[in-house]
Amino acid sequence: MSAAEPVEFELVPLAPRHEAATLDWMNDPTLMPVLNRLNLITLDEHTRWFASLPARDDLVCYAIEITGPRRHVGNIWLNAIDHVHHRAEVRIMVAPGEHGRGLGPAAITRLAGQAFQELKLHRLFACVLATNVRGRRAFEKAGFTLEAILREDRWTGTGFADVLLFARLAAR
Repeated sequence: MSAAEPVEFELVPLAPRHEAATLDWMNDPTLMPVLNRLNLITLDEHTRWFASLPARDDLVCYAIEITGPRRHVGNIWLNAIDHVHHRAEVRIMVAPGEHGRGLGPAAITRLAGQAFQELKLHRLFACVLATNVRGRRAFEKAGFTLEAILREDRWTGTGFADVLLFARLAAR
């Protein structure tokens, strides 16, 4: 499939059928640096986190599933949902081998629409490592604006890295 062809996908609530792939991706050596993951996640840690999801009101997680044929290709979530200030952080993870087809920007755009309309959030933000060029482009294409550079904000295991703070506001 070329990058010019649209990819049909759905955002579906993260479910037990997504658990194994999610753990694999979180521990994938090509994704760990862009996710700023320094340590592998154990099966026990992951199982506990997955089990905690239904009880949380500060986190909404979705699987990104291509619809034909149906295939789980990533996850996207709203983290640190603040119902008082009507804001949340957007995080996304696209599986290795699934990049370059516009899934990231499309999923971010769709999630933003849901967050603004259904959850009545006003502000979404994302923290992207400055070295994550693909992530930066995805948020820019999804209508997020660079608001700040947090200098040397994250330890990468070998040094400090800048973080780009992106945000998008609900239409008024």
